Amino acid sequence: MANAVSPADARAYILERLVGETGEPDKVVEAGRKLGKRTVAELDERLNRHFSFPLEFEMGRIEIARMAQALSQSAENHAVTVAASQSSPDALLLDMDGDCVSLLVGAFLGADPDLPLVPIGRPLSEIELEMMTTVFQEIAEAADGPSASLKLRSPVQKAFTGPDIAKHILRDGPAIRIPIVIRSPKSSGRVVMTLPQRVLLQSLGSADGSAQHGSEWSERLGEEVRRSTVTLDAVVPLQPMSLGALAKLRVGQILEMPETARSTTRLASRNKALFVCEFGKLGQNFSVRIKHPVDENKDMMDGLLAR
Repeated sequence: MANAVSPADARAYILERLVGETGEPDKVVEAGRKLGKRTVAELDERLNRHFSFPLEFEMGRIEIARMAQALSQSAENHAVTVAASQSSPDALLLDMDGDCVSLLVGAFLGADPDLPLVPIGRPLSEIELEMMTTVFQEIAEAADGPSASLKLRSPVQKAFTGPDIAKHILRDGPAIRIPIVIRSPKSSGRVVMTLPQRVLLQSLGSADGSAQHGSEWSERLGEEVRRSTVTLDAVVPLQPMSLGALAKLRVGQILEMPETARSTTRLASRNKALFVCEFGKLGQNFSVRIKHPVDENKDMMDGLLAR
């Protein structure tokens, strides 16, 4: 026999379904507007550094919604990802329509911004999904802000598309939808941020606390970071090698360095490449001369085009 529902519980459920978790839709919408404005302000710099031509970003109309219905209008040509947080496995859902995907792929690959986009009417390819995952990561970091108020975990889940969208199950609950319109001179598309209201409202308290103590802690942590030490590694590239050839390597075997190896040495720390250097000698010691910082965007595009 089912447990009886009290009148108070019934009223709370009806209230949640009508106006959201807090019963204060205006408060929720205003919090969403602040989050959307902060995200849009960050995206201009964060995303345009990846593209061959600049795009414009604008916040759309904010709506109260339900998490279970966040993907109800998603088509097979959309790109979707989910970012978890400390308190929720689906703290931020990002849903990008096919027009937006087409626009961003063109911006990544150097298309003419004065020509209209070619719509994508199919599930996305692996290369397209990798590009959109890069975009989603930047959007999530912009939404989290410098104080990490949403406490999102990084990296975001790899973007998925096609039938995987319909298979994805979301826990239901009151949510908020924040659309972001992305434009070029001739084309536009939309990505929608959907997050549970409790995650959004919790972030308000986190942001307020950070504002009070942020400056003091920034100074303390900044000083500790500057005093910390890390190990630097100079990595000299040799040559591509099959797994079969690698398995046959023996002690004492000599591998020839290509001519470009001296000028493409990479200075890295904790498995992250920092600078491209030139390898050489200074007196009796080996040395590296820093040439320029590593261009991660160029590396990503070179890796995609090499496939």
